[in-house]
Amino acid sequence: MAEETDFIGLISSFLGPASDDVDRVSPAPAVSSVAPSISKNNDDFDVLPSTRVVIFSKDRPWQLQQLMRSMKLPIIDNASPDNHDASFVQHVDMFIICRATTADFAEGYEQIRQAYCQVDTQIKPCFLYEGEWMGRDALDHVSISDIIENKSFSSLLEYALNTRCATDAASPAPSFVMFLTDDCVLLDCLEVVLAHAIGSLQYDQKDRVFNFLTRLHPGISRCQTRDCMSPSPRNWQYHSLIPYLNNAFNTDAHESVKHHDGIYLYTTKSGSTEWNYPVDLSGGVYRYKDVQMILKQIRTEDKDCNGKHGFSDQGGLSHPNTFEVRGNQAVLAIDNDLVAARKTLSAVPSRPLMVVLAINRVQDVCHAPIAGSGEGRVAQSTLTANDNNSTDPTDPSALLKLLLNGRNLDLERYLSTPYNSSHIGDVFLCDQLNVSQSSELQELSPDVSVLIPVHRGVDFVSHSIASIIMQCVDELHQPLDDETRGPQSSLSSMQIVIVDDRCDDGSIDVMIQSCKKLLDSQPNILLMVFDHREGQITLHEEHQQQQKRHHPQPTISIAIDIIASKSPGVASALNTGLDHCRSELVARMDADDICAPGRLISQLRFMRGNSSVNVVGASAVIFSTKDDQDTNDCTILPYHSVAPNSNQCHIVRTSLPVIDPGFLSWTMLFTCTISHPTVMFRKSAIDEIRGYDESIKCAEDYDLWLRMLEKDCRSILCLPFVGVWHRKHKHNNSVTNSLAQKKEANEACYRAICKKILSSPDDETDESLDIEHITALKDPATATSLDSINNAARLLMNMESTFLQKNDMCLTEHEIKLIQNDCNARIGELATIAISKFGKDYTDHFKFNSSEGPCYVWRLWSDRCPNEQFQRLSLLCHLTTTS
Repeated sequence: MAEETDFIGLISSFLGPASDDVDRVSPAPAVSSVAPSISKNNDDFDVLPSTRVVIFSKDRPWQLQQLMRSMKLPIIDNASPDNHDASFVQHVDMFIICRATTADFAEGYEQIRQAYCQVDTQIKPCFLYEGEWMGRDALDHVSISDIIENKSFSSLLEYALNTRCATDAASPAPSFVMFLTDDCVLLDCLEVVLAHAIGSLQYDQKDRVFNFLTRLHPGISRCQTRDCMSPSPRNWQYHSLIPYLNNAFNTDAHESVKHHDGIYLYTTKSGSTEWNYPVDLSGGVYRYKDVQMILKQIRTEDKDCNGKHGFSDQGGLSHPNTFEVRGNQAVLAIDNDLVAARKTLSAVPSRPLMVVLAINRVQDVCHAPIAGSGEGRVAQSTLTANDNNSTDPTDPSALLKLLLNGRNLDLERYLSTPYNSSHIGDVFLCDQLNVSQSSELQELSPDVSVLIPVHRGVDFVSHSIASIIMQCVDELHQPLDDETRGPQSSLSSMQIVIVDDRCDDGSIDVMIQSCKKLLDSQPNILLMVFDHREGQITLHEEHQQQQKRHHPQPTISIAIDIIASKSPGVASALNTGLDHCRSELVARMDADDICAPGRLISQLRFMRGNSSVNVVGASAVIFSTKDDQDTNDCTILPYHSVAPNSNQCHIVRTSLPVIDPGFLSWTMLFTCTISHPTVMFRKSAIDEIRGYDESIKCAEDYDLWLRMLEKDCRSILCLPFVGVWHRKHKHNNSVTNSLAQKKEANEACYRAICKKILSSPDDETDESLDIEHITALKDPATATSLDSINNAARLLMNMESTFLQKNDMCLTEHEIKLIQNDCNARIGELATIAISKFGKDYTDHFKFNSSEGPCYVWRLWSDRCPNEQFQRLSLLCHLTTTS
């Protein structure tokens, strides 16, 4: 059941726990699926737009240092000053407003400032110290000397926002403003974050996107600051940023930002809690003119209250927290102006780009709770514990010692740990001794095996195989970064297992030729192709030997094994391929889909760090290249320049998986909520349940996941990033065998519910457990009688109580709430179908608190959701009118 608060309640979510009163969210209008483009009427867009980054920090120099470290600011290569590609960070000015209440904290900030003065980065942070103890030399590099006489927060904020570029006093005002607080940690470099943000805000020439919220992503389902669920908006749309980047750089996507996954746009007012907080200092990005509009409104309100002009040392601009609160109130006050300007959309990244370490509170304005260790984490990490037990993260003075001792956050650990909340309490420190682990390459055990069955698809396979090979090419050309590219983040060898499932259109030959052509220009990647089909020999042996002579020690090796399926059918092809996979970690892929950049390394990183998870999936963008309406240029597809195969592309929708594993296990009882081509799994776990059931022709993957979840409801998990671009065409199994697939899926559900829900294996007399009732529960519109709907509701109640009881020790409180809310929503749907289809025959029994009559589902809905009487009254009125 969706939640929504009023605006004051929304503001209070960041001030501490608030009331749980909620209203129902109305559906958001769909956003058109149009690729973003650069606004040509912007005067400053002949070059990359400039961005002002403003960071707020108080008594947390170590956390500020970790934020700066996570940005990975590029170092200027003075030896090759003319060899600099266009870069977002070349157009960034950074101002850090610091406040220190003791000399120790002040010294910590000075230590950080001195460190950045000695490093020749493309961004020179300007430190602005709040208070009289500020050293004048802190401002020398921007030559402002005594300009700032008033060291109040309001004056420093005015300077940080309104001063011109430090290197060019005559430069125009910045185009964008990004706000950050010192408890933020970026999960990708600042350049990638700005590529997402600026691409979002430049979505179209109408400036419809008001903000980019860095700390959110599709996996956020909980609001830590209010300890409540935070349901994602409805009807949001995925958008690729590749056309924007190509236009901005006048070339294919820039090397440092091409690994993005795109953005999601949604109607701002359709969000609730975390999703409807327009002014956010923890990673919010805005147009400069919109920030000025908000500041103007705050000044006007302060002036009306106390007669003061401009920035006030009291009131809305006296403190970062009051600035944020008053900024949100200002947005509410100028809402009509924003709507008139069509600034009605918000944007979030399609994968995690930032977390907020809510481990301590240093201000006394708001009272947001501190997050506990492990809070928001949706997977149990098995990495060794850090030696930070002696450090109290809730004490900023204790964390200051980490700065003095040179201790850093283990950024890789955060990359391999998914969270359902943007505010977390985990503090992962790097090992004190930087001991590199051995990376001996065992030829018989590659890092990952990619399993691809091929039946037909000569028009698609070239792009598909190229997207897999490019995972290695991208890995080879990634800059070395000891901060996040440790032993968990390496890809040195890959096996691709191609299973010939009666392929007779030459698709496999096209795949091999595409690989050879692509890797001809990559001498550090060794390609070996082995054809194990009867009557065939190893392919390209001369090419292999030539590579070995010139590169006896390649950086990355790729072995392609071509296998003939033992019998027809996808399940048989997959089992045949699994027998030949030499890696414990196997990634699935279809021959007509496209692997998104960074997919394999992201899943490898997670699986290596979370041994309790056996299957990890991802989101999928469903697209078609045969649709004549609402088409985009195919440059929105990943690796389009490597293997183009069409001139037009139509994004159908985005498949967003369930992130919380306990809730995913529940939803799998109703439908398959994990996309098969996106998964990476442990081969041993699949072998343990005897692989794919070859008697199932169309829903073999769904049956496999349900059997795996019988043993462990937390063994399957999805990561919130786009892993695969899934192609829809007339030969898809879901198109050619849709009825058979639906029938097999219902039968798989029935088997799973029998095993998971019945109190004992011999108990098969439950009247509610009938495949017809399961069908009605999965698709209430197909119910043929009121009794069928009632029995479906009884089955649902049995499923809920039994599932929660059997998995009591495995589910988090958040997952239990998600399951209960999901049940409420399903009951509401059943009751709505009951009255719309059969209400005319049983009108007298559709009453709010009736204990009589045959309509069990109506009474159940009334009992479980007493606050939804308005919806029930509307249905009854509609029934009376139509009668």
